[in-house]
Amino acid sequence: MMTSSRVFTTESIDLAAFLVATMHEVTVLLAAGGRRVLFEFSDTEELRNAIISYELNAILPAKRLLNSRSYLFREASRVVRSHTPPTKG
Repeated sequence: MMTSSRVFTTESIDLAAFLVATMHEVTVLLAAGGRRVLFEFSDTEELRNAIISYELNAILPAKRLLNSRSYLFREASRVVRSHTPPTKG
C-alpha cells in the first residue's frame, strides 16, 4: 500500500530560506511556464509551526538566513538553466 505524503509549496524565497534555515529539507522545482521555481517541503506539524513563526517575525541569525537564501538562489538558477532551451544568437 502506497502512502502519499503531503507537501507544502511556496514561491517565496524568503519563506523558503527561513524554512531551510530552520532545518527543513527543500526540493526546488520548475514552475509551469519554465521561468520560475517552486520550493517544496514535506507538510509536517513542525513545518507548519515554522511557517507560523515566520509570519510572527521570528528572529534567526542573519548569517544563517543569508546562507539559506544564497543556496536557494543557486539551486533555483540551476533548475531553470537545466530546463531552458538554448537561445539562438
